[in-house]
Amino acid sequence: MYNFLLVLHLLVCFALIAVVLVQSGKGGGLTGGAFGGSAQTVFGGRGATDFITRATMVLGVAFFLTSLVLSLMSSGLGQRSRSLIQDEARRAPAAAPTAPGTRPATPSPGTPSPGTPSPSGGANPPAGSNP
Repeated sequence: MYNFLLVLHLLVCFALIAVVLVQSGKGGGLTGGAFGGSAQTVFGGRGATDFITRATMVLGVAFFLTSLVLSLMSSGLGQRSRSLIQDEARRAPAAAPTAPGTRPATPSPGTPSPGTPSPSGGANPPAGSNP
């Protein structure tokens, strides 16, 4: 669906560019009103709209709608938002809760963990065992 809308959007873009380039100027733009042009062309009514003007309006609306739909589809509207913090909290093992403001007990960097060889050559016994 997204690819179809993207191709349609590109076709509308090229058609809109072509239609705008084919149009002729209406009264010279600002030069007609600012430098001696008649007031009727600036403030007066315009004639009936021709095919090119109608095509420009239709293609402009189509461009706006396809842009809006494509932006909503690419932003992931309607998808569940993911939080990295919530994902990590789900993956973490259930640890014993600690009191607010305290840190869980971790061994200091100088203390060897249980079961690792000590500098004297012997192995440290696991915690809770008698030497």
